Amino acid sequence: MNLIIKQAQRKFKQLEKKYGDFIFVIADDWRGWRFVYDTGDVRRCQNDCANCRLFNLLKKERPGEFTADLYRGNVRDKKFFGPQNFLNCKTLAQYGQGYVKFIKKIKNPAELREELNLVKNLKIIYARTGNKVQMEKIFKRSIFRQALKQSGGWKKEMIKTFL
Repeated sequence: MNLIIKQAQRKFKQLEKKYGDFIFVIADDWRGWRFVYDTGDVRRCQNDCANCRLFNLLKKERPGEFTADLYRGNVRDKKFFGPQNFLNCKTLAQYGQGYVKFIKKIKNPAELREELNLVKNLKIIYARTGNKVQMEKIFKRSIFRQALKQSGGWKKEMIKTFL
């Protein structure tokens, strides 16, 4: 995982030179290692991708072991994760709520453990303001706590082990 994070940090430095509206950038193994972007463009998103500076920056990115490209969402994804056309164009709040909503729907322990590990292993690569390490801890804890409030039984007990 450390190699992937180093690749992500290098890639982000390249992107940051070309685009100055990043608010948060997260590296996550969400359907493959990729960035999740919280930017001014994402917060103002009208799904007019052709006129979006972030989309135009990333549209030629190619998938790989780690990718900065955009991952198109489907109708079901939009219900869980927010209205943007791409799964990795999300505000920090949308991204966290997506995890909470998905955890609520999980029906078996193996799937829950996998999802909780995704949260545990995500990395905030960039935060415009504040300490990104501290913000990452707070963000992960908030996902676990919100999921805990909505859970009972075996699910609640498993989530507690991640706090």
